[in-house]
Amino acid sequence: MRRFIKHNVLFLLIVVTLSIFFWMIVHFGGNQIYDNEAKLQHESVDAQLFTTKEIIRALFRDFEQDLFLLKNIPNTKNYVNDNFESISCKNSIKEIFYELAKTSGRYYQIRIIDSSGQEIIRVNHSLDGTTVIVPDSQLQNKKNRYYFQEAMKMDENQIYASPIDLNIENEKVEIPYTPVIRLATPLFDSEGKKMGILILNVYFSKVLELLHKNMFIQTEDGYLISLNSDKSVNFRKSDYDFTERSGRLELSDIETIHYSTVEFLPGRHLIIAAYHKHPSLNAALQNLTLTSTLIFVLFLILMLIVVYLNFSKTKDLIGAQKAVMSSLAMLAERRDTETGHHLQRTREYAVMLAKQLRKNKKYRKIITSEFIENLRDTAPLHDMGKVGIRDSILLKEGKLTKQEYEEMKKHTIIGKQILQDAIDRYKLKGSYIIMARNICAYHHEKYNGEGYPEGLKGEEIPLEARIFALCDAYDAIRSKRPYKDELPHEEALRRIKADIGKHFDPDIVDAFLECEKEFERVSNIYNSTTAKNLRSFRS
Repeated sequence: MRRFIKHNVLFLLIVVTLSIFFWMIVHFGGNQIYDNEAKLQHESVDAQLFTTKEIIRALFRDFEQDLFLLKNIPNTKNYVNDNFESISCKNSIKEIFYELAKTSGRYYQIRIIDSSGQEIIRVNHSLDGTTVIVPDSQLQNKKNRYYFQEAMKMDENQIYASPIDLNIENEKVEIPYTPVIRLATPLFDSEGKKMGILILNVYFSKVLELLHKNMFIQTEDGYLISLNSDKSVNFRKSDYDFTERSGRLELSDIETIHYSTVEFLPGRHLIIAAYHKHPSLNAALQNLTLTSTLIFVLFLILMLIVVYLNFSKTKDLIGAQKAVMSSLAMLAERRDTETGHHLQRTREYAVMLAKQLRKNKKYRKIITSEFIENLRDTAPLHDMGKVGIRDSILLKEGKLTKQEYEEMKKHTIIGKQILQDAIDRYKLKGSYIIMARNICAYHHEKYNGEGYPEGLKGEEIPLEARIFALCDAYDAIRSKRPYKDELPHEEALRRIKADIGKHFDPDIVDAFLECEKEFERVSNIYNSTTAKNLRSFRS
């Protein structure tokens, strides 16, 4: 990396300069345009809220006028003064109620209820346009209804407005939701006696239809009401806490709710709110397209030129690095022919085992294609430290003495030191050289911490070294040595299973058991009599 930077200082300076320049344009220019657009959008939403508030006020004034119109027509007054006994007045009022419900389409019900709570007249209107005068036999007593009790407390020219709720006249909530608000005023006879109430059940969906598609209403008792795209009503407990009469609620950096309170009747309020997603930088980026395109094209041209000039050089450098590393591995092979065969076999084992382990979700992101390729190239380096071991020990026919074994163990330290010196001297950071060092240094560590040279335990041991430890042990068991005979594959399986959690990582043993037949196949191919002709074999 350091060498690459050294050879591309000019290119990197140009890239950094252009990047800073581009960032300044986008940041300062884009922010300015963004702020201006955001301000305009906020003002537009506030204007929408103001207009909607006025429309809703006007709509409720219409409801109020309809209520007092029905109350003050002569037939209604005569019917009240006659203690609700005049049949002709009753029939005339029914027809008036019927015509109003049918033509306006706003009212779910229009009713007169006497002072005992008994419905005297009721006209029903459904959203599909059906309007009916309810027969007397189906009229109900509403004395226990909260809206009747509250309306009966009102004075002559007062209006009671109920909370907005779902229609539960039949003791159950209708589906789809039908939110209503009930407007009622008391009825007095000519002597000032309160005789009952006149009540309009208003379809609140008619109010919702006045809202823009990004708007909703929040009631005084905290319910959110809005129209869905299919015109059905969304009625639920609100998540928003509007503490002021009007203002903005910031949901995120790009989302805001504008809200304002409307007094639709004296003392009664609704909150009209509008969801607003802040304008993006699209407009700003469009204005900057030409500049950014030119910068990108210039960057691309420079990059292609530099890549073209450095491709061959980089390729040669990588090839030279691998050639040097391979030569180090060959030093051990030259001194001990069996070591060379061992290198070939263990390389194939390591690649197979890594590919199998990658199927475990735990390692899927760790064991990449690059990891496997590096493992293939670095596995043969694991015993390179043996170049520092005396021939009298390395090539000894019989079993090593305790002192000789301690000397042999130093090959891990020697290999690590060779590579670590190169890493430190040349500030190498590539995954290839780091993996080579780890395998050299730690392939004799054990999962339970009883290995050498550092006694690392569990996942303190690099993954590549844990993988190679099993491969190295399998090959040692299967191979003939001056002090032991070649052992069968089944014996290798038995010993490896016995060392789960001791010498070997359990996850790696599990992966090995899934591909152990492949290990056996490779071992049979790379035997001592055919290895020279099969060194180019790949699993």
